[in-house]
Amino acid sequence: MKKLNFIYRNQNKPTNILSFQYPNMYIKNYLFIGDLIICAKILETEAKIQNKYIEAHWAHIIIHGILHLIGYNHNNKYQEIIMEQIEIETMKKLGYKNPYII
Repeated sequence: MKKLNFIYRNQNKPTNILSFQYPNMYIKNYLFIGDLIICAKILETEAKIQNKYIEAHWAHIIIHGILHLIGYNHNNKYQEIIMEQIEIETMKKLGYKNPYII
């Protein structure tokens, strides 16, 4: 994951998820928005450190990645707040707690 993060984001450190958008990719009338690459080992370690249920942490990271695929980012504080609010609301709708409260 560290190598992929360096190749695609020029960051020489591991990460829990990478999102790759596919603009306008249709296969047999299905729109593909992209791929998510998730590092289970990092996710499991984060969940333990943050005292979170692993299933909830997986849900949060997948939601986070999907938001990137549909155009959201956290490049500045305003965008970060919007993205986090959507994540919190989506997690709540799925029956999970706010992922930002540890």
